[in-house]
Amino acid sequence: MFMVAGPDESAQLRLAHEPFVQPGYADLNPSYEQPTNAKPVWSLAKPLPRVVRPGMVPTKEELLQRRAKAQRPLEHSQRLGLDVDPNELEKGRIRTSVDPRKIAAQVEDARVQRETNLMNKVLSGDTSSFGGASRMLSPSSGRIKRASTWAVPQGQLSTVEESEPRTEIDDQDTPQHPNDDPLASPPSERDPLLGDEANESVHIPLFDEKACPDDLDPLVQDLVVEEVHNNHTTWSVIRTNHREALAESLAVFVQLTIGFCADLAVTLANAGNPNTTAWAWGLATMMAIHVSGGVSGAHLNPAITVVLWFYRGFPNRKLPSYFAAQFIGAFFAALVAYGIYYPSIQYYLSINGDRDISNSFITGPQALWVHPIAAFFNEFVGAAILAITILALGDDQNAPSGAGMNSFVVGLVITCLGLTFSYQTGGALSPSRDFGPRLALLALGYGRRLFADSYWIYGPWVGAISGAFTGAFLYDFMVFTGGESPVNYPVERTQRAVRKSRIRWARRLHIGRG
Repeated sequence: MFMVAGPDESAQLRLAHEPFVQPGYADLNPSYEQPTNAKPVWSLAKPLPRVVRPGMVPTKEELLQRRAKAQRPLEHSQRLGLDVDPNELEKGRIRTSVDPRKIAAQVEDARVQRETNLMNKVLSGDTSSFGGASRMLSPSSGRIKRASTWAVPQGQLSTVEESEPRTEIDDQDTPQHPNDDPLASPPSERDPLLGDEANESVHIPLFDEKACPDDLDPLVQDLVVEEVHNNHTTWSVIRTNHREALAESLAVFVQLTIGFCADLAVTLANAGNPNTTAWAWGLATMMAIHVSGGVSGAHLNPAITVVLWFYRGFPNRKLPSYFAAQFIGAFFAALVAYGIYYPSIQYYLSINGDRDISNSFITGPQALWVHPIAAFFNEFVGAAILAITILALGDDQNAPSGAGMNSFVVGLVITCLGLTFSYQTGGALSPSRDFGPRLALLALGYGRRLFADSYWIYGPWVGAISGAFTGAFLYDFMVFTGGESPVNYPVERTQRAVRKSRIRWARRLHIGRG
């Protein structure tokens, strides 16, 4: 491909970045050599994970319904007189037509066939040929495991032909195509419970109805390799259970402490260049992503966390801990920045009694002529552009940055947004970045006037969150093709996800039990 983003990283370059590992280290620290994709991390430092969401996987009830009323692979297409190949449909090669009904019929046939193929593999226990997903599911897909030997015997080094360089990574990156075979049912696996016509049209393997769980989605999720932890101390056990929240809070603390200190430096200098703060915020964001990008993902922003939950399958059970971490990190960042600059703040206020330093911590209309509508859309558009860029950088089928470059690019994005949207409101683009320091200033005695202007609600909260949702919708609607996005969800998947959610909550609340 002729890409402005540059060529893909080669296997030799990846190997050159591998550090030296002393023999025996992995024996004492087993987590070091576990796969790098042992679990999905919705990180701003690398492409976002590809996950199977609950609405994608049929339930046991739906499988039984399909067995009772089997559907031919091309039922909807043939009903409209279309002559199409089921293998072509499954690969997404759908014929365009001026009649949207014909396109919808082919899409429905393709979706049913894909779900059937996935369930065939899950029910039969075949997890070795999941195609591109095998990079996440296979334990061999991560760090290349080295033999724990103390010396390499001379004369036993393998050689590689120069004409065809091959490495273990090359073999792992070779895509597999398990669905190239014709969509036919083997004669030995015909289901006697179905009629001859159904057996010729669709194949669902035999399974034990009593042993099969009501929801097959956990079977797919269990394919992800379990993490291995070192846990050398008592605290390490506690840290392991709360590592993501702790890392997220620390990253927010680093980012906002630097940002608040930069804002204070410009404010207290009286002659500082306000553009300096935009660069400081961008570099602080880059540092924060490096702090926790591989652990919590370094969302740094509740609006980004909510977007990743809704559009990319970030687990909803983690939302409370991430929100708490982000607001706590922002609260203590404001306290630390205020404490560092306390002497300068007091001197500044002593000679500028009519001035206020709260704008170095919180955001809001910077002048009387900034109307609330303008302030709202300032936050709305800024957060929308931020969400679009974040999802684009996380899309591995678009033009993701090279290894370690995502944090730098996101930092430049924050710098650009600061230069663009901070003049009128300060450019919060995040609820925690504004609300955390408001609580800190309230604790320092600045009074309830911090909440007198309703901007703190309609700006960083309503404006930023709604803008991020809108930006994510625009990206998925115009660019993203993954089925995990609700934009690409058919109505049946949405209804299925709602039913599964109701069942889970009914079990948790013990509703419907005798």
